[in-house]
Amino acid sequence: MAQNNNQSGVSLFFSFFLKAIVIILGLVILAMSAYLIKTMMSNKTAEKEKKADDSAFEDDQEDVLLVNKATNTNAILFEDGDGSDPDAVVEPALAYDAPIVVLNATSTPGVAGAWKGVLESKGYTNVQAGDYLKDPLETSKIVVVTEGTGKDLQTLLPNAKMETLPANEVSSSVPTEGVQAFLIIGTSDQTVSE
Repeated sequence: MAQNNNQSGVSLFFSFFLKAIVIILGLVILAMSAYLIKTMMSNKTAEKEKKADDSAFEDDQEDVLLVNKATNTNAILFEDGDGSDPDAVVEPALAYDAPIVVLNATSTPGVAGAWKGVLESKGYTNVQAGDYLKDPLETSKIVVVTEGTGKDLQTLLPNAKMETLPANEVSSSVPTEGVQAFLIIGTSDQTVSE
């Protein structure tokens, strides 16, 4: 009977010991699962914050550049040339992603496409080519929607006349809505030279 008691005492001890190990292992698994879930959730939150921070630098809206008169307090910000004239009006450049249309106002096919390539090689990314729907022009024109912009385009066509018109008043074979500048290539500039 003593051996039977002894055996039942040992079996009882191991039985409780195994149950305790199973419970401890279950608690460890539960704790590790909770830690894993917490880590995954904090990683997702960090990813969302990173995406939000990254998208804060993306600008889907069209930039509008303003012409400002330089004053003595902001002359450095809006300095034109050597800064000798504090009342000089600074001509803003057209953004590289601004919608631009190059129109062929000559009888030679492919002129607008060639000039489109020149603009793209200079870094402009939103350029279309089309035909000018009025009579051919001798001298090229640069038409901008916002007065004061487009001086940077005139470096490509130094003899071109500058005009400011609403986009819908330009006779174009391509849609004009949202276009910021038109390069209407006349016969004087039908040969492309970079």
